[in-house]
Amino acid sequence: MDNEKISKMDEQILNYIDMSEEQRINALKALKSIGFYPAYGTEKTMRRIMDKSVSGEIPQFYFVFRKDRLIGYLFIIGDDQKYKAFPWLAVTNIDELPMDITRFLMDILIKACNGNANMADLAEKLLAEYEIRSGHRPDDLCR
Repeated sequence: MDNEKISKMDEQILNYIDMSEEQRINALKALKSIGFYPAYGTEKTMRRIMDKSVSGEIPQFYFVFRKDRLIGYLFIIGDDQKYKAFPWLAVTNIDELPMDITRFLMDILIKACNGNANMADLAEKLLAEYEIRSGHRPDDLCR
């Protein structure tokens, strides 16, 4: 996927595949600052896994920036047994991001789950809950 931008704000959503080497290094280092740690390993472990991602296939790794500062992530793994560092089908902090970004990322997740109806259905239900602000921060309290 090409670099995607949310035009209303200063946010930019980038797929790891489309990021420069410097952006990748900075994003992986910044994950700790927003509360993400891999289940196993370090930045180096995450990087080895992320470097294997291929456009159009799972896993995919998205990062959300505001003026070059990391504020969010969506990692679509698709297999909770494949990687020790990422033992989830997907992991994200979209509940901490403004709702327009949450919608955009959930759309990416739902489209990526086209081969897994259960995962896509769960993502759609979660988005419906977020739309009524159940489990999602009000925009004025978001990152």
